[in-house]
Amino acid sequence: MVQNKPNTYNRKKKSTAPNSNQQHQHFASTSATFTGQAVSSSKGIDEARLKSMLQEPSKNATNVAGLSRSMKQVNGMYKRIIKYMSTLLTFDHTIYPVMQNPLQDVGDVAMLQQAFAQTAILVDKLNPKFNLPLFTEKIFTNGVTYQYKIEDSKSTVYMDIPAILCRVAYLEEGVYRFQFDITKLTEATMLNYPKEFQSAYATFKGGGNKEQFLEGKWYQVSDKGVAFTIDPEVLQQAGQALPPLANALIDAIKIENAKDSMESASKLDTSKIIHSKVPIDEKGRPTMELPVVMEYHLALKRNLPEGAVAITNPFETKASTLNGTGKDGKFALLDKTVDTLYDGAGISKLLFAGDGTSSQALERSLEVDAMWLFSTLLPMYANYYNYELKKAGKKTVIWKAKFLNMTHMNKKEAIATAKDQLTFGGSRLEYLAYCGMTPIEVANMLVFEQRVLTIDDYMVAKQTSNTLSGEEEAGAPKSDNPTDTTTRIKDSQ
Repeated sequence: MVQNKPNTYNRKKKSTAPNSNQQHQHFASTSATFTGQAVSSSKGIDEARLKSMLQEPSKNATNVAGLSRSMKQVNGMYKRIIKYMSTLLTFDHTIYPVMQNPLQDVGDVAMLQQAFAQTAILVDKLNPKFNLPLFTEKIFTNGVTYQYKIEDSKSTVYMDIPAILCRVAYLEEGVYRFQFDITKLTEATMLNYPKEFQSAYATFKGGGNKEQFLEGKWYQVSDKGVAFTIDPEVLQQAGQALPPLANALIDAIKIENAKDSMESASKLDTSKIIHSKVPIDEKGRPTMELPVVMEYHLALKRNLPEGAVAITNPFETKASTLNGTGKDGKFALLDKTVDTLYDGAGISKLLFAGDGTSSQALERSLEVDAMWLFSTLLPMYANYYNYELKKAGKKTVIWKAKFLNMTHMNKKEAIATAKDQLTFGGSRLEYLAYCGMTPIEVANMLVFEQRVLTIDDYMVAKQTSNTLSGEEEAGAPKSDNPTDTTTRIKDSQ
């Protein structure tokens, strides 16, 4: 019996050895477990696909506009650039009549005074200083904005029509008009739109005049509808326009992806590998049973903080830190991508607390940005308001609106220039507009002050030593020892 025990032990050892090795191999392959959280990539946005979309604006303008709106919500730099471009101009303005021959005969002066006051009221109802910054922000976000004018005797408001339902149709007196896809409406959604759209939908559903629906679905909106865009190719792109900063979207996507990579780098900075050694014999075989090793390994894993990795194998024990792994490259990539975003948008980084030091470069950047807006936005808005004023003044004098080339940055210099021009016969109305007064303020405030309040009788300029000399004569005080030049001038008088 004693002699059989070694044989039994040997047989058991030979039969269990392969299973033990397999278990050790399986344990070695699964023992390293990361206890932190993995960071996913930036929403799966493909830069190559966006570049392809930008090459076909007629098909992809709506999707690009949706991406622009989404990026505006998550990327602070992209949002700041849009806000900056949409609020840079002051949109100060004035109005003037179009007379046949003002050098010979201005006509009925009293009628012109009344027409000026009524036109000022009309412009005030259209409220350009409030609406135009909003329209401009929508242009830079979506590429085009579709507005429908709703008015009554007291006020005028604009309803924003979703761009996905519209397309620019034609240009009328410098004003873009648009068409509406009537097939996108339903019995429920049509109630959210003005009466004109509801009537068109009723005609379409009732089988009425089909000729008014181009291609069987496009309804031409009346002149109450207007489209604003600064894309000069909009009519050649099936009535679709890309956002002016669409090329900057590529760089904005790169920034978001770079931020995600930085989060991965920060995880590596706080990660550690904890390595436990399994005892082995002289032949390199584990001397500790696998269940015991597993218990030690699981106990170690349970007590490790987040971001730590437990590894158990027959090698020397060592703790390693991953601090700084790939960090410098990712930060350099982010900085380079941020610079590329500003370069692609044509905006100076100095505007948003950049690390540049050239004030002259910043000033020149502001001038270039303003010049672009002066030459694109202001003529477009002036055409629209001139159309509205012309429609309102068909039976009387036609009036026009003029928007001043002024930004919030150069307002002080612009006012000084307008003031200097007054000495050479410059326009008083323009000067008051540069000072921020609207036509209705000019028509009412100045007349009220002078004729009703007689404010000059109360606000008399105080006399000073520069305007007084003695009790009666004005001028500088006389000197007890005048110079020879002063004496000769006085004698000549």
